Order: sequence, then C-alpha cells, then structure tokens
Amino acid sequence: MTVPTRRKPSSTNRTAAQGTASTTSATKSGGGRSVAGKRAYARRSERTSPQNRTGQGRVARRGLQNWPKSRATFVIVLMALMLCGVAASLWLSTQAIADSYRLERLKERNAQLVERAEQLRREVGQLQSPASLAERAEGLGMVPAGNPARLVVREDGSLSVVGEPVEAKAPERKPQRSGEERDER
Repeated sequence: MTVPTRRKPSSTNRTAAQGTASTTSATKSGGGRSVAGKRAYARRSERTSPQNRTGQGRVARRGLQNWPKSRATFVIVLMALMLCGVAASLWLSTQAIADSYRLERLKERNAQLVERAEQLRREVGQLQSPASLAERAEGLGMVPAGNPARLVVREDGSLSVVGEPVEAKAPERKPQRSGEERDER
C-alpha cells in the first residue's frame, strides 16, 4: 500500500487533463514512485546484493555475522571446543587425584611425627624423674648431701655459720643376694 504524495505546483500552465495523464503514465511505468524513491530503492538493493556481502566495493561489517561461512566449519569449531573442555576436565581430575594421594602421604608422615614427638616427651619425662636422676648421679660418682651448714648475714654485714659442715659420704651398699637366695624367698 502506497501513501499518496502531494505534488508541487509547477510553474508551467498545465491543464488538469495533462496533469492526470502524466500521473497515470508514471503510475503504470514506475509503480507510482518518484525519482528520489527510485534512487533510494536502487541504493537499498545495492547494499543488500550478494556481491556487496562478500566485501566487493564496500568494507564488510565487523563481527561474526558472516562467520563461519559453512556448517562444516561451525561443527568443527564446536567439536574443537568440546574436545578442549573434555581435555581440561580430564587434566583437572587427574591433578585432583594426584593431590589426594600426596595429601594422604603427608597425613601419614604427620601421624608418624606426632607419635615420635609423644615418644620423646615420655622419654624426657622418664629421664627427669627423681629415681632416674639419682641413678645417673650415682653413676657419675655423686653422693647425696646430708644436712648442710648455712650462712646467715646479720644486719651489720657480718656472717655467722649455723650448723657444722660435714663431708658427704657415700651410703653403704647392701650386698646383692645371689639368684639362689632370691628363689628361696
């Protein structure tokens, strides 16, 4: 459906018959289009022609609207993307499994070290016990001291000795019984 257009009055004297005749002849031959309309439609058909889509005569539009040019290319691109995704997924899963094995080994090593630290704490506690200290002191030739003498400092600065200093003597050892005497008891 076309919209009726208004015509400019011409400066020449035309009769009404001439004006209608020219209008009807233009409608039959040009489809009722003016010269400017014909040019606009011609420019439009040039823009949309297949020759200009390939880039002949004009710069092709930017973007991916003309790419890929065939379905095969599109399918190949999609398959490559899927293959990359599968490969990345496989690599990530193998790395996760390797990390889990590494973590398990580290947990075992940590448990061994905790057990060793606890064993060393027990040994230190045992070596610091009074009975163990007495045995080691005796092995070094040390003897227990009796009641020692004490020095007392008076207010004027002089010293006085309280008690008598006595030399420490090793206690007498009880003779060990032989194995036969132990069995009789």
